[in-house]
Amino acid sequence: MNKLLILLLLGLAPSAWAQANCLEQVKFPAQGRWAEYKATFKADLYTVRYGVIGRESRGGKEMQWVEMRMEGAKKEHNLIYQALVPGSLVDMAEVQEVVLKAGNQPAMKMSGEMMSMIRGQMEKQSFYGEVCKGVSLVGKEKITVPAGSYEALHFKSAEHASDSWVSPEVPFSLVKSVGKDYQVELVKHGDGATSSIKEKPQEMKGMGGLPH
Repeated sequence: MNKLLILLLLGLAPSAWAQANCLEQVKFPAQGRWAEYKATFKADLYTVRYGVIGRESRGGKEMQWVEMRMEGAKKEHNLIYQALVPGSLVDMAEVQEVVLKAGNQPAMKMSGEMMSMIRGQMEKQSFYGEVCKGVSLVGKEKITVPAGSYEALHFKSAEHASDSWVSPEVPFSLVKSVGKDYQVELVKHGDGATSSIKEKPQEMKGMGGLPH
């Protein structure tokens, strides 16, 4: 479960971009755009939806609220993760606010002092910095997934034993990714993304306040 969550939070595809322009391509689509995926991790099946649910200005800089919603067969596996970011998941040091809702537990917000505590660790543990070093471009291919057929670039990571296909035709770029113990496929995409959290989040005071 934890490994799948890491993959999903960091963009679903650990080998999705080639070395030369890897970080530059990790961008978010326009506000309201969403993409839904069918994700299999070992024997467990999940539905995962990414969406850009809003915009906000902080310190004179335009930022976006991006949501990842994951639903599994067991309610305790359900998770909603929202982050206020400058436009790329690789800019983890610039994340301004995070909201988490696990299962039926209250939504919790990390901001201010709490974000200062974890922001440095988020930057140090940036997944893409290492991942982008080990990918190679296989070529352009036509690939068919439940959402349809797309002309996509095929990337391979020997280090992660994974293959990924990305296309600018779809929000968040990812069409399909397959690894030794997971598979992710685009099911559908569209417009009109809004927040899945309807309640007012509670302020998280410390790491002990994380939902269990």
